[in-house]
Amino acid sequence: MNKTLYVTDLDGTLMRDDKTISPETIRILNAFIDQGMLFTCATARSANSACKITRDIRFPLPIIVRNGTMLADVSSQNRTEILQFTHEEVSAVRQCIAGESVPGFVTSYIHGNEEILYRKGASNKGFDHYLANHADDKRLRAVSTEEELYQGAPCYFTFIAERSDLEPLYKRVNSCDQCSCIFQKDKYRGEYWLEIFPKGATKANAILRLKQKYGCEKLVVFGDSLNDISMFQIADEAYAMENADEELKTIATGIIGDNNSDSVAEWLKTHIHNSAPSCSLL
Repeated sequence: MNKTLYVTDLDGTLMRDDKTISPETIRILNAFIDQGMLFTCATARSANSACKITRDIRFPLPIIVRNGTMLADVSSQNRTEILQFTHEEVSAVRQCIAGESVPGFVTSYIHGNEEILYRKGASNKGFDHYLANHADDKRLRAVSTEEELYQGAPCYFTFIAERSDLEPLYKRVNSCDQCSCIFQKDKYRGEYWLEIFPKGATKANAILRLKQKYGCEKLVVFGDSLNDISMFQIADEAYAMENADEELKTIATGIIGDNNSDSVAEWLKTHIHNSAPSCSLL
């Protein structure tokens, strides 16, 4: 039987609406992982955020964060295989966002350390909410000038605003052939997020690297959002949550329960036998 890689999204899929993963899901996943299941997650969240949420799951392989921009080890929070913008790509993104008043962050590596830079005085309801909820994040640093935003090696841009305020910027960025982007509503609030990352950084590409590294022949994925489309397109089986975006549901192998019902774990219980060779690392 083919060795199978299982990959799940976090928000709206493995996580409940209260932003936690249920103890029952953790128990079921760890039981399968301890028996050798190759299981990981792919999320738009940063490594810091994703590792805190998933710290009780004993992932046997790295998790995929920042929409495929990097891999991270949950136990150590070490980032690996970080995809960064080239100087030419940064210049192209800067041209797209030049003069933009929507507040945003630039995630960059400066002397080997991850920093999240933003302009002093930048403000709107969603942006201020993010800053307040991440006040203890030592990576956050306010800078005075636009030039300071582009220190080091940028790998990710994030803008938070109302949809009408972000749409003009999204249209410009989406037409740029030197980057990729995701534009979607925040799952827990009304604001929209525009996330910009290197062209080759997708959940699908990161998954394909893991699939090759661990010698997997089959891929099963679970998701709910537009940023899951790329991994649905490469999967042998792709399961959308009941609460998933309708566009994702149209390309899914099937629809399972919602994210508040341990649906990914319950699917595994129903479809995977503990002794199945597909769960084996051997």
